[in-house]
Amino acid sequence: MLKHRRDMQRQIILPIVLATLLALAAGVLAGLAAAGYNPGVSMWADISIIWMIIPMMLMALIIVALLVATIQGLSQLIKKTPHYTAIAQGYVWWLNAEIQIWTNKLVQPVLTFKTWLDFFVKSEEEDEQQKRD
Repeated sequence: MLKHRRDMQRQIILPIVLATLLALAAGVLAGLAAAGYNPGVSMWADISIIWMIIPMMLMALIIVALLVATIQGLSQLIKKTPHYTAIAQGYVWWLNAEIQIWTNKLVQPVLTFKTWLDFFVKSEEEDEQQKRD
């Protein structure tokens, strides 16, 4: 378990954190390089950043809406689940009983035949033993 956790941190979390830090550093350096000491460039950089942030905010809004819908759906499902699972459990019990009934019906002739066969084999063995005695 400890090795799994260590491997997960090394192989998954660490690269994600490093990539995020690299992206943030590149963004800060790009902003500093573009702005410099010229206020006009800074204004256009701010406008560009706003236009880059708007699509991300819309995507975040869609993701939040999907998350809310998922939570609401799961809440409704959890409320209705006990009733339907009780019905499903009843069907499974019925199916189990039917399977046992039909299995017994299928096996019964085989067992009867085997019983008769053993009876006749033992009868023949007893007859042969009586003949020897």
